[in-house]
Amino acid sequence: MSQQMRDALRAEADRLAGLEEPAARARAIGDFFAALDMELETIAAVRLDAVAALRAQGMTYQRIATATGLSVPRVAQLARTAGTGGRVRPNPTS
Repeated sequence: MSQQMRDALRAEADRLAGLEEPAARARAIGDFFAALDMELETIAAVRLDAVAALRAQGMTYQRIATATGLSVPRVAQLARTAGTGGRVRPNPTS
């Protein structure tokens, strides 16, 4: 995560903590989490596309796991979700 994003999240946390009325603060935090969930779905889709692209290059789950820092089972799950699970013919140039 970029430092700019960390700073923005900290600033938002400070803003939310500064809301004096507890019900308004709880409501605002709920709204924040809902918006954050939507943005996380967008980011997850980018990772899914990356795993699909690596599979399309012929990379094995193990090679993708090593390259990305994900576990092999997580790579397999993402590949299945992306519709690129199963066996692929390794690309000799990758």
